[in-house]
Amino acid sequence: MKGKQNKKRLKPILKKSMLTALGLGIALPIGGTLPQANAGAIGPEITISRPVLNDGINWLSYSSEQNDPSFVPDVPIEVTKNNIVRINLSTHFRSDEYSTLTASSSDISVAEAYVETSQDENMTTPASTLVVIPRQSGKINIELKANYMISGEPETVTDNIELYISKKGDVNADGKVNSLDAADLFDYLRNMVTRRGFSYVEMNRMDVDRNAEPALGDMNALLQGYKGKTLGGKNNDYVLTFQQVDDAPYVLNGELKEYMQNVFSTDYYLMDIDYDDYLNTPSYQWYRATDPSGEDRVLLEGEIAEQYTVKDEDEGYYLVLEVTTHSTSDANTQPRRVYIVGKEKIQLPD
Repeated sequence: MKGKQNKKRLKPILKKSMLTALGLGIALPIGGTLPQANAGAIGPEITISRPVLNDGINWLSYSSEQNDPSFVPDVPIEVTKNNIVRINLSTHFRSDEYSTLTASSSDISVAEAYVETSQDENMTTPASTLVVIPRQSGKINIELKANYMISGEPETVTDNIELYISKKGDVNADGKVNSLDAADLFDYLRNMVTRRGFSYVEMNRMDVDRNAEPALGDMNALLQGYKGKTLGGKNNDYVLTFQQVDDAPYVLNGELKEYMQNVFSTDYYLMDIDYDDYLNTPSYQWYRATDPSGEDRVLLEGEIAEQYTVKDEDEGYYLVLEVTTHSTSDANTQPRRVYIVGKEKIQLPD
């Protein structure tokens, strides 16, 4: 009932100019006649408008301005004076578990990303830091890649995160700053009442006054930015939001073993690099192959259990087990398939 009352109270605002309703004294037709300005960068370097937010990266602080001592401290998002973002990766990729840590950007014209390794006299292990240099509006994928070193041969794992960059005031991230941004901001404020879910990426763009609390004051900041010519083409402030990309869990150190005569199963280590999935049981499929790489594998119909009992027709072949993991947090995430090949061909006893 309370939600319905609030919705009725906001209805008259929809019938008026948004600015008049908010007491700003400027007419703004929803169709959009406000002069628009390109939202691209205007100089060789952009200015990062704090806070920089994190949407769903579980090991990282949710904000570059997080300073509440009641929170368990996560890895901070550091914004330097020269407008570079630095994130310590040493707890996410521990040096006693991982090596050869790298980072790459899907589009270096939008933002550059790399790993910096340093060690001073007070450190017992090197510190690996993700360095991100924003260039202009856009979205990139940052691929963090490392070799997992615990037992067996090193295996490469990848953690993907996205970075969204938009010009301050470009609420809808369409590359322009105009009246459509005011319309979208108003729609956001209206939907706050109906409790529609918004991501941190959206909310960070809506936070025009940069006080980390999207509210009516952001509408005032957006329109006054035009009046004072502090937004649009003459402004070089940009809003940054990092977001987790869901990756299916990894199957590492896989090995086929004969647990009893002619019955094979597997050992492996199941790891979720994102820390956002609960680790459920993978699915299985058995094959046989003539090549020790398992590349010429042939499907064994109906053999989908974790254990496999050898048959006469398997003699002289390598067994291959396909292990498939699925994300439990995002049904749209691609499954991850790993093929574990037996070390020797099957030889049945005489």
